[in-house]
Order: sequence, then structure tokens, then C-alpha cells
Amino acid sequence: MPTVLAISLGLTLFAGCGGGDLIAEATAKADGACECDNFECTTDFIAWFNKVSITRESDLEGLGETGYNAYLEQSLRAGECQNALR
Repeated sequence: MPTVLAISLGLTLFAGCGGGDLIAEATAKADGACECDNFECTTDFIAWFNKVSITRESDLEGLGETGYNAYLEQSLRAGECQNALR
């Protein structure tokens, strides 16, 4: 139980820094892509990751290494789900 509390506290503090919102949104977008049952359905979710990578570079840099890796993990997961539907 202490581990769960520590993780929850860490995520809450991280979210307070602004990075949690971006990671939460990335998780939701990856979840959406992975719930699709056809390739076309995934394109808007993947487009979001592409747009963030281009237009929000400073936000991504502001996540730090741990936060950026969490974001990247969701981006890669979304891509894998899309590729599975090709």
C-alpha cells in the first residue's frame, strides 16, 4: 500500500507541474487509438501526437527525462496499435 501512495503522490506532484496533463492526454489518445477496430479510426489520434511533437516542443522538453519518456511510451503504443491495423 505504501508503494501505491508514493506513486499516487508522485503523479499528483508531477501533474501539478503541468506535465501530468500532457501525459494524461497522451495516455487518453493512445487508449483511443488502441480501441480502434480499423486503421482510419486511428489517424486522428496519431495526428495529435504529430501535432504535439511539432507545435509543443517546449512543453515536451519541460517534462524532463522521466516525463518525456512517459509521453514517448504512449506515442509508441499508439503507433503500434495503428500498425497492427494496417
